[in-house]
Amino acid sequence: MSSLLEDKVYIVLSDTTKRGVYPLHSYRYGLYRIPVELTDKKEIQLVTAALGQEFKIDEFADRIYVTYKWKETDVTASKPQDWKEAELEITVEIVTGEVVDIIYQIKPIENFPEAYWVKNYRSKAEQNAKMVIDLIIKNTMIGEKWKQAWIKKLKITEQEAQKKLEGLTPLAKPLAVAKPAATATPAVEAKRKGIDINFRNSRQTVEDHLGHHVWGPVSGSSQLGIHGTAVAVDFDICTADGACVEACPVDVFEWLDTPGHPASEKKADPAREKECIFCMACQAVCPPKAIKITRGVHPFEKVTA
Repeated sequence: MSSLLEDKVYIVLSDTTKRGVYPLHSYRYGLYRIPVELTDKKEIQLVTAALGQEFKIDEFADRIYVTYKWKETDVTASKPQDWKEAELEITVEIVTGEVVDIIYQIKPIENFPEAYWVKNYRSKAEQNAKMVIDLIIKNTMIGEKWKQAWIKKLKITEQEAQKKLEGLTPLAKPLAVAKPAATATPAVEAKRKGIDINFRNSRQTVEDHLGHHVWGPVSGSSQLGIHGTAVAVDFDICTADGACVEACPVDVFEWLDTPGHPASEKKADPAREKECIFCMACQAVCPPKAIKITRGVHPFEKVTA
Protein backbone atom coordinates (compact mmCIF):
# COMPACT_ATOMS: atom_id res chain seq x y z
CA MET A 1 0.00 0.00 0.00
CA SER A 2 2.71 2.43 0.96
CA SER A 3 4.36 2.12 -2.43
CA LEU A 4 1.21 3.16 -4.25
CA LEU A 5 -0.35 5.76 -1.96
CA GLU A 6 1.55 8.94 -1.19
CA ASP A 7 2.77 9.44 2.37
CA LYS A 8 1.65 12.73 3.88
CA VAL A 9 4.44 13.88 6.17
CA TYR A 10 3.82 17.01 8.24
CA ILE A 11 0.96 17.91 5.90
CA VAL A 12 -2.62 18.24 7.14
CA LEU A 13 -5.46 18.51 4.65
CA SER A 14 -8.08 21.10 5.56
CA ASP A 15 -10.90 18.54 5.78
CA THR A 16 -8.79 16.44 8.08
CA THR A 17 -7.88 19.37 10.30
CA LYS A 18 -11.54 19.97 11.00
CA ARG A 19 -11.79 16.40 12.27
CA GLY A 20 -9.03 17.02 14.81
CA VAL A 21 -6.09 15.27 13.21
CA TYR A 22 -2.82 17.10 13.90
CA PRO A 23 0.81 15.93 13.59
CA LEU A 24 2.78 16.46 16.78
CA HIS A 25 6.24 18.01 17.07
CA SER A 26 9.03 15.57 16.16
CA TYR A 27 6.52 12.90 15.10
CA ARG A 28 6.50 11.36 11.63
CA TYR A 29 2.98 11.50 10.29
CA GLY A 30 1.27 9.36 7.64
CA LEU A 31 -2.28 9.76 6.37
CA TYR A 32 -4.22 7.55 3.96
CA ARG A 33 -7.73 8.48 2.84
CA ILE A 34 -9.94 5.59 1.76
CA PRO A 35 -13.02 6.73 -0.22
CA VAL A 36 -15.56 4.49 1.53
CA GLU A 37 -18.20 5.20 4.16
CA LEU A 38 -18.02 3.62 7.61
CA THR A 39 -20.70 5.05 9.89
CA ASP A 40 -22.96 2.12 10.82
CA LYS A 41 -22.33 0.99 14.39
CA LYS A 42 -22.71 -2.69 13.55
CA GLU A 43 -20.17 -2.40 10.74
CA ILE A 44 -17.73 -0.59 13.04
CA GLN A 45 -18.17 -3.36 15.62
CA LEU A 46 -17.33 -5.96 12.97
CA VAL A 47 -14.15 -4.07 12.10
CA THR A 48 -13.03 -3.84 15.75
CA ALA A 49 -13.90 -7.50 16.38
CA ALA A 50 -11.77 -8.63 13.43
CA LEU A 51 -8.80 -6.48 14.43
CA GLY A 52 -9.12 -7.51 18.07
CA GLN A 53 -7.85 -10.96 17.10
CA GLU A 54 -4.37 -9.55 16.56
CA PHE A 55 -4.07 -6.12 18.19
CA LYS A 56 -4.94 -4.05 21.22
CA ILE A 57 -8.04 -2.04 20.31
CA ASP A 58 -9.34 1.18 21.88
CA GLU A 59 -12.33 3.23 20.77
CA PHE A 60 -13.24 6.85 21.36
CA ALA A 61 -15.98 8.78 19.54
CA ASP A 62 -15.36 8.22 15.80
CA ARG A 63 -11.86 6.75 16.32
CA ILE A 64 -10.57 3.20 16.46
CA TYR A 65 -7.03 2.92 17.84
CA VAL A 66 -5.11 -0.18 16.73
CA THR A 67 -1.87 -0.76 18.66
CA TYR A 68 0.85 -3.15 17.55
CA LYS A 69 3.72 -4.01 19.92
CA TRP A 70 7.04 -5.57 19.05
CA LYS A 71 10.33 -6.27 20.80
CA GLU A 72 13.83 -5.27 19.81
CA THR A 73 16.74 -7.39 20.98
CA ASP A 74 20.43 -6.49 21.00
CA VAL A 75 22.48 -9.68 21.18
CA THR A 76 25.80 -8.25 20.01
CA ALA A 77 27.38 -8.59 23.43
CA SER A 78 29.38 -11.78 23.98
CA LYS A 79 27.67 -12.52 27.32
CA PRO A 80 23.91 -13.28 27.38
CA GLN A 81 23.48 -11.27 30.58
CA ASP A 82 24.59 -8.17 28.68
CA TRP A 83 21.99 -8.54 25.93
CA LYS A 84 19.34 -5.82 25.85
CA GLU A 85 15.63 -5.99 25.06
CA ALA A 86 13.01 -3.28 24.69
CA GLU A 87 9.31 -3.26 23.83
CA LEU A 88 8.12 -0.72 21.28
CA GLU A 89 4.72 0.07 19.86
CA ILE A 90 2.97 1.87 17.05
CA THR A 91 -0.70 2.92 17.03
CA VAL A 92 -2.71 3.26 13.84
CA GLU A 93 -5.83 5.39 14.07
CA ILE A 94 -8.94 4.72 12.00
CA VAL A 95 -11.20 7.77 11.71
CA THR A 96 -14.66 6.59 10.66
CA GLY A 97 -17.22 8.68 8.78
CA GLU A 98 -18.30 9.40 5.23
CA VAL A 99 -14.70 8.68 4.25
CA VAL A 100 -12.21 6.61 6.22
CA ASP A 101 -8.90 8.17 7.27
CA ILE A 102 -6.14 5.81 8.43
CA ILE A 103 -3.39 7.63 10.29
CA TYR A 104 -0.16 6.80 12.05
CA GLN A 105 2.19 9.04 14.01
CA ILE A 106 5.62 7.69 14.89
CA LYS A 107 6.76 8.80 18.30
CA PRO A 108 10.36 9.94 18.83
CA ILE A 109 12.64 7.25 20.26
CA GLU A 110 12.80 9.35 23.46
CA ASN A 111 9.31 8.07 24.27
CA PHE A 112 10.89 4.66 24.88
CA PRO A 113 13.72 5.37 27.35
CA GLU A 114 14.75 1.71 27.53
CA ALA A 115 15.22 1.59 23.74
CA TYR A 116 17.86 4.30 23.28
CA TRP A 117 20.15 1.75 21.60
CA VAL A 118 17.68 0.65 18.90
CA LYS A 119 18.97 1.31 15.38
CA ASN A 120 16.72 2.38 12.50
CA TYR A 121 13.80 2.82 14.90
CA ARG A 122 11.76 5.10 12.65
CA SER A 123 12.03 2.87 9.59
CA LYS A 124 11.01 -0.16 11.67
CA ALA A 125 8.08 1.69 13.22
CA GLU A 126 6.96 2.88 9.81
CA GLN A 127 7.22 -0.62 8.35
CA ASN A 128 5.11 -1.97 11.20
CA ALA A 129 2.56 0.83 10.82
CA LYS A 130 2.19 0.05 7.13
CA MET A 131 1.85 -3.66 7.89
CA VAL A 132 -1.03 -2.83 10.27
CA ILE A 133 -2.65 -0.55 7.68
CA ASP A 134 -2.40 -3.21 4.98
CA LEU A 135 -3.93 -5.76 7.33
CA ILE A 136 -6.77 -3.39 8.27
CA ILE A 137 -7.68 -2.83 4.64
CA LYS A 138 -7.33 -6.40 3.44
CA ASN A 139 -9.00 -8.17 6.37
CA THR A 140 -11.95 -5.93 7.22
CA MET A 141 -14.98 -4.63 5.38
CA ILE A 142 -13.03 -1.46 4.61
CA GLY A 143 -11.26 -3.41 1.89
CA GLU A 144 -14.49 -5.05 0.75
CA LYS A 145 -16.21 -1.68 0.45
CA TRP A 146 -13.25 -0.34 -1.50
CA LYS A 147 -13.42 -3.29 -3.88
CA GLN A 148 -17.11 -2.67 -4.53
CA ALA A 149 -16.36 1.00 -5.20
CA TRP A 150 -13.75 0.00 -7.82
CA ILE A 151 -16.12 -2.47 -9.45
CA LYS A 152 -18.77 0.22 -9.79
CA LYS A 153 -16.50 3.09 -10.81
CA LEU A 154 -13.90 1.30 -12.95
CA LYS A 155 -16.28 -1.33 -14.40
CA ILE A 156 -13.98 -4.20 -13.44
CA THR A 157 -14.70 -7.73 -12.26
CA GLU A 158 -14.60 -9.04 -8.69
CA GLN A 159 -11.39 -10.92 -9.53
CA GLU A 160 -9.76 -7.79 -10.94
CA ALA A 161 -10.79 -5.79 -7.88
CA GLN A 162 -9.35 -8.48 -5.60
CA LYS A 163 -6.07 -8.43 -7.51
CA LYS A 164 -5.96 -4.63 -7.17
CA LEU A 165 -6.54 -4.93 -3.42
CA GLU A 166 -3.78 -7.53 -3.12
CA GLY A 167 -1.41 -5.15 -4.90
CA LEU A 168 -2.23 -2.33 -2.49
CA THR A 169 -1.74 -4.46 0.64
CA PRO A 170 1.53 -6.40 0.18
CA LEU A 171 2.33 -6.49 3.91
CA ALA A 172 -1.03 -7.87 5.05
CA LYS A 173 -1.25 -11.26 6.72
CA PRO A 174 -4.51 -13.19 7.18
CA LEU A 175 -6.35 -12.90 10.46
CA ALA A 176 -7.22 -15.95 12.52
CA VAL A 177 -9.65 -18.36 10.87
CA ALA A 178 -12.25 -20.73 12.22
CA LYS A 179 -11.14 -23.88 14.05
CA PRO A 180 -9.90 -26.58 11.68
CA ALA A 181 -12.20 -29.46 10.89
CA ALA A 182 -11.78 -32.59 12.99
CA THR A 183 -11.05 -34.60 9.84
CA ALA A 184 -8.02 -32.52 8.88
CA THR A 185 -4.95 -34.56 7.95
CA PRO A 186 -1.72 -34.15 9.99
CA ALA A 187 -0.08 -32.25 7.10
CA VAL A 188 -3.00 -29.82 6.79
CA GLU A 189 -3.16 -29.45 10.57
CA ALA A 190 0.55 -28.57 10.73
CA LYS A 191 0.11 -25.95 8.02
CA ARG A 192 -2.77 -24.34 9.90
CA LYS A 193 -0.86 -24.24 13.15
CA GLY A 194 2.32 -22.92 11.59
CA ILE A 195 5.89 -23.59 12.60
CA ASP A 196 6.62 -25.54 15.78
CA ILE A 197 7.70 -22.70 18.09
CA ASN A 198 9.43 -25.18 20.41
CA PHE A 199 11.52 -26.71 17.63
CA ARG A 200 14.81 -26.10 19.48
CA ASN A 201 13.63 -28.47 22.20
CA SER A 202 11.59 -30.92 20.13
CA ARG A 203 14.02 -31.36 17.20
CA GLN A 204 17.70 -31.97 16.62
CA THR A 205 20.07 -30.32 14.18
CA VAL A 206 20.90 -32.70 11.34
CA GLU A 207 23.14 -30.52 9.18
CA ASP A 208 24.31 -27.00 8.46
CA HIS A 209 23.29 -25.17 5.32
CA LEU A 210 24.78 -21.85 4.15
CA GLY A 211 25.93 -20.99 7.64
CA HIS A 212 22.73 -21.89 9.51
CA HIS A 213 21.38 -25.00 11.21
CA VAL A 214 18.82 -27.38 9.70
CA TRP A 215 16.48 -28.98 12.23
CA GLY A 216 15.18 -32.43 11.26
CA PRO A 217 13.63 -34.65 10.35
CA VAL A 218 14.82 -34.44 6.74
CA SER A 219 13.97 -37.03 4.11
CA GLY A 220 14.79 -36.55 0.43
CA SER A 221 12.78 -33.86 -1.33
CA SER A 222 9.54 -34.49 0.55
CA GLN A 223 10.64 -33.47 4.07
CA LEU A 224 13.05 -30.56 4.41
CA GLY A 225 12.93 -29.60 8.09
CA ILE A 226 13.38 -26.17 9.65
CA HIS A 227 16.19 -23.92 8.43
CA GLY A 228 17.76 -21.39 10.81
CA THR A 229 17.74 -20.77 14.57
CA ALA A 230 17.26 -17.08 15.34
CA VAL A 231 15.46 -16.82 12.00
CA ALA A 232 13.73 -20.17 11.52
CA VAL A 233 11.74 -21.12 8.42
CA ASP A 234 9.75 -24.35 8.32
CA PHE A 235 10.46 -25.48 4.75
CA ASP A 236 7.72 -28.11 4.95
CA ILE A 237 4.93 -25.51 5.22
CA CYS A 238 6.56 -22.61 3.34
CA THR A 239 4.48 -21.90 0.21
CA ALA A 240 6.91 -19.48 -1.48
CA ASP A 241 4.48 -16.59 -1.01
CA GLY A 242 7.41 -14.15 -0.97
CA ALA A 243 5.97 -11.77 1.63
CA CYS A 244 8.94 -12.30 3.95
CA VAL A 245 11.44 -11.58 1.17
CA GLU A 246 9.70 -8.29 0.38
CA ALA A 247 9.20 -7.29 4.02
CA CYS A 248 12.76 -7.91 5.29
CA PRO A 249 14.63 -4.58 5.42
CA VAL A 250 18.08 -6.22 5.55
CA ASP A 251 17.68 -8.99 2.93
CA VAL A 252 18.04 -11.97 5.25
CA PHE A 253 16.25 -14.30 2.82
CA GLU A 254 17.12 -15.63 -0.60
CA TRP A 255 15.22 -18.09 -2.77
CA LEU A 256 16.30 -21.72 -2.71
CA ASP A 257 15.00 -24.21 -5.28
CA THR A 258 13.37 -27.29 -3.72
CA PRO A 259 12.05 -29.34 -6.66
CA GLY A 260 9.62 -32.07 -5.74
CA HIS A 261 8.44 -30.62 -2.44
CA PRO A 262 4.63 -30.83 -2.15
CA ALA A 263 4.12 -27.38 -0.58
CA SER A 264 6.21 -25.42 -3.10
CA GLU A 265 9.27 -25.93 -5.25
CA LYS A 266 11.24 -23.04 -3.82
CA LYS A 267 11.69 -21.72 -0.28
CA ALA A 268 12.68 -18.49 1.45
CA ASP A 269 16.00 -19.53 2.95
CA PRO A 270 17.44 -17.47 5.86
CA ALA A 271 20.83 -17.43 4.15
CA ARG A 272 21.93 -14.24 5.96
CA GLU A 273 20.50 -15.09 9.36
CA LYS A 274 23.31 -13.20 11.11
CA GLU A 275 22.11 -9.95 9.49
CA CYS A 276 18.66 -10.15 11.18
CA ILE A 277 17.71 -7.01 13.14
CA PHE A 278 14.75 -8.71 14.87
CA CYS A 279 12.14 -6.32 13.44
CA MET A 280 9.66 -9.25 13.22
CA ALA A 281 8.30 -8.07 9.86
CA CYS A 282 8.81 -11.43 8.13
CA GLN A 283 7.07 -13.37 10.90
CA ALA A 284 4.16 -10.94 10.86
CA VAL A 285 3.47 -11.18 7.13
CA CYS A 286 4.01 -14.91 6.49
CA PRO A 287 0.62 -16.36 5.40
CA PRO A 288 1.23 -19.99 6.53
CA LYS A 289 3.03 -18.80 9.71
CA ALA A 290 6.12 -20.72 8.67
CA ILE A 291 8.61 -18.30 10.28
CA LYS A 292 9.68 -18.00 13.91
CA ILE A 293 11.98 -15.21 15.08
CA THR A 294 13.37 -16.29 18.45
CA ARG A 295 13.97 -13.24 20.60
CA GLY A 296 17.03 -13.41 22.83
CA VAL A 297 18.70 -16.20 20.85
CA HIS A 298 22.12 -15.26 19.55
CA PRO A 299 22.35 -15.86 15.78
CA PHE A 300 25.69 -17.58 16.30
CA GLU A 301 24.53 -19.81 19.13
CA LYS A 302 26.18 -23.21 19.07
CA VAL A 303 23.68 -26.06 19.16
CA THR A 304 24.60 -29.69 19.80
CA ALA A 305 23.09 -32.07 17.27
